[in-house]
Amino acid sequence: MTEKRGGITMTAQFQSPLSNLCDVLGEIKDSAKQYKAILTKNEASTRAVLIDPILRALGWDTANTHMVEIEKSLGSVRADYALFDSNKAAQIIVEAKALGSNLTLQSLVMSLVNYAFEFKLNDVFLTDGLTWYHYSDFRPGKITPTRILDLTKDNPVEIAAYLVQMIDAARFWPVENTDLLVQRIEQLESTVATLQRLISLQTPSQPVNTITISSNGTATNLNTTTTITPPPPTVVLQPTQAKYVDLASLIDVTGKRPSQLRLPDNSTIAVKRWKEVLRECCKYTLTSNPSISFPLPDRAGRKVSLLSLTKPAPGISYVTEQYNGGTIFIYVNYDANNCIANAQYILGFATSTGNITTAAVAIE
Repeated sequence: MTEKRGGITMTAQFQSPLSNLCDVLGEIKDSAKQYKAILTKNEASTRAVLIDPILRALGWDTANTHMVEIEKSLGSVRADYALFDSNKAAQIIVEAKALGSNLTLQSLVMSLVNYAFEFKLNDVFLTDGLTWYHYSDFRPGKITPTRILDLTKDNPVEIAAYLVQMIDAARFWPVENTDLLVQRIEQLESTVATLQRLISLQTPSQPVNTITISSNGTATNLNTTTTITPPPPTVVLQPTQAKYVDLASLIDVTGKRPSQLRLPDNSTIAVKRWKEVLRECCKYTLTSNPSISFPLPDRAGRKVSLLSLTKPAPGISYVTEQYNGGTIFIYVNYDANNCIANAQYILGFATSTGNITTAAVAIE
């Protein structure tokens, strides 16, 4: 089966990155029309509905802060998206505005100059989701865009080709290293989080011998006396009490970041990304329920399996867990709001034991 797009014949059975991006651009145009009333008033929604899908189609995992950092601050500026290479160096800045915004405002363009200066970058993009301005050559007296892409007027194949040429993640993340590197990082973070949870669940151990140190440096323990040089005084800062919000109460977390997750067993884990919240909720459920059937579809119940015995395709974020003697793959390649929705969904499979509380997060 074939179809023509932009004068080029495409084969439906095989989609190259270029043709896949063309499909995404078509969906973006449709979404812009369907949700125009909301998107013209809300930048966060524009990012979630129009911009994030394009970046993901270009290989940027917007839920992975090793690749994409949202609202990245540096010096006096804060960029909506900072795209990093495999060495954690920022390479591209994308500034987002609500659909229909005036992208030619002098003040807005000057802010892009500041981004380029602070981040020491050549490539800065400004977009409202439908129109993309690419700036690559800021010089005194020269602040005109290198290229303007308009999804409503320009040939989608030409737009896709330009975006692939300039923003494709493969330019900055070698294909042979990306999947392995990201997976190692994901698995390490998952292991650290598990240790955090175990520590938070620990109860005070049996009383141990107490060592008393006097002001002159004499330590007494079990009727023996040893001279110890007392260490210099240290100041311990007590963390502020986190304010938790129930997962079920969260509606739109676009642009927000979690800092702590409280699971139903009252254990707490430090988190930085919403996919970490989903990951830990899945791990909690796997620990509490020994009778889950696989594959387990995600909340949408369509093509994606949230928990599976099969490794996801290359480039898809996942972590592994041991379950009933086998390896389980946890799919975490969702945007922020779908991470929350699936976290609530998977907790519904958990088996309640002991003192159960409501899963909640603290938000920065």
